[in-house]
Amino acid sequence: MPLVAGIDCGSGFTKAIVVAQDSPGSELRILGRGRARSGINVDQAANDALEQALAGNTRSDLNYTAATGFGRYNLSFRDIAITEITTAARGAYFLFPRPGAVLDIGSQTTRAIAVKENGRVNTFKSNDKCAAGSGMFIARAAKYLEVPLEQVGELSLHAAHSHPISSVCAVLAESEIINHVSSGVSVEDILRGIHDSLADRAGALLKRVGLHGELTFIGGVAHQQGMVRALEQRLNVKVNVAEDCEFVCALGAALLGLRRLASRN
Repeated sequence: MPLVAGIDCGSGFTKAIVVAQDSPGSELRILGRGRARSGINVDQAANDALEQALAGNTRSDLNYTAATGFGRYNLSFRDIAITEITTAARGAYFLFPRPGAVLDIGSQTTRAIAVKENGRVNTFKSNDKCAAGSGMFIARAAKYLEVPLEQVGELSLHAAHSHPISSVCAVLAESEIINHVSSGVSVEDILRGIHDSLADRAGALLKRVGLHGELTFIGGVAHQQGMVRALEQRLNVKVNVAEDCEFVCALGAALLGLRRLASRN
């Protein structure tokens, strides 16, 4: 029974997942998941996340390790490095097996991916407007507003009047937030405005790759219900979110790692 690790070396967090499969085509079993904050030492973050994901197994039990994400080429113990575009599509398709579009909002980058019926990438687009279009901007805004990041999604749902952020530059966008606060705009309305603005920018990317049918939303920002609602309302689509949405790229890496391992045997 081969054990394969998928490690997503993201710019904010490193995620690891360990899977097992008795034989090609048999049921996939997820043995464990782990997460660690990324830093300058890619191996250290990956080791910390992997130790959690092994769930009682040891490194020597692993048959293959597939790396993806921003720091994938710096992971010294990888067997293969795979682009996060490919792993996002494969992981999302495994969880929601239908063609469509995938939206991945990470710490530094937002990606829109059109996925074919076989789970492969048709086309993709990434944001090119600095941090104002990524999850890091939400984190910085939450810090300025003195709101715990884990409460942002819920507070956004209670907004009375959204106040969108028009600037595509993170520095200017923060100035807009300061102006909103000075004008007495509520924290809830500001947060909903941020979510609406991110949804509009994501929608522009999705339009370029072709948004037909349902949308699968992955990455840590997908935990924020306010962001999910903004996407549904602004784009008028059904949004699928996996319970462990931040592990989808790691899962896709593990799935592709299993395939590569099987082809070698």
